[in-house]
Amino acid sequence: MNFFEFIQTRIFVRHFIVSVILTVLIVSLVLWALKWYTHHGESIAVPSLVGLTPDQISQLETISDFEVIIVDSVYDSKMPKGSVIIQDPLPGSNVKRHRKIYLTTVAVMPEKVSMPDLVDLSLRQATATLETYGLKLGNISYVPDIAANAVLGQYYLGSSIEPGFEILKGSVIELKVGQSIGGARFQVPFLIGKTRQEALQMLESRYLAPGEEVFEDDADPENARVYTQTPSYVKGLLMNAGQTVSLVFRDPDKFDFDAYLQTMGADTLEVVNDSIF
Repeated sequence: MNFFEFIQTRIFVRHFIVSVILTVLIVSLVLWALKWYTHHGESIAVPSLVGLTPDQISQLETISDFEVIIVDSVYDSKMPKGSVIIQDPLPGSNVKRHRKIYLTTVAVMPEKVSMPDLVDLSLRQATATLETYGLKLGNISYVPDIAANAVLGQYYLGSSIEPGFEILKGSVIELKVGQSIGGARFQVPFLIGKTRQEALQMLESRYLAPGEEVFEDDADPENARVYTQTPSYVKGLLMNAGQTVSLVFRDPDKFDFDAYLQTMGADTLEVVNDSIF
């Protein structure tokens, strides 16, 4: 029996039909299994998670249909700390169940940046530099100086801050800026026995600036009084606007300033008694 005769027999036809039926069943079963496994044709909308905290997200009824993953955090002072600022996929996207949603949240603490060097920059340049570093411009104090409109000092929380110092983004930086008043010269004031606030006010009224400040006896800056000044008071001694006077303070509870002032020269006592400050 040759091949053509064999394929015409009942045995061949019967086996052929059975094999075709089995093939169709197997393929159908595989396709159904794939459809079930991949949830083919089923989709759900991604909820909006922006502005929510992880605790709030966990309480959503539909969140069990997704896998939430926090991949990054950035600082944003305008958004609540810990809340979602970016999500992927976007809200409203149609996805399959158990799709991963990647979140970027607002950092609880702002990142740190290195304090830039603003000294000798113009006020406009310094302002732009602070903005670039994510820092804020605070109070600007003007002092007489030949470098008009130039930054003479940079301060954070009332103290001088050095370039390169690590500081939190969003911190407020205060600046001391030069202000030209021409070539005027001013009498050095007598500051011995004055409180720090009084001494600073007297210097400012003469367009002079405080230099180094030293507190002996562990003196409290609020109560301490000036013990020595450099340069010392000399009648007729003039200084250029913007020059500095260094001060040493002592605690009035530990040092007798009344007796100390009595040891001063006659010219100095005349200034003290007449209150020519």
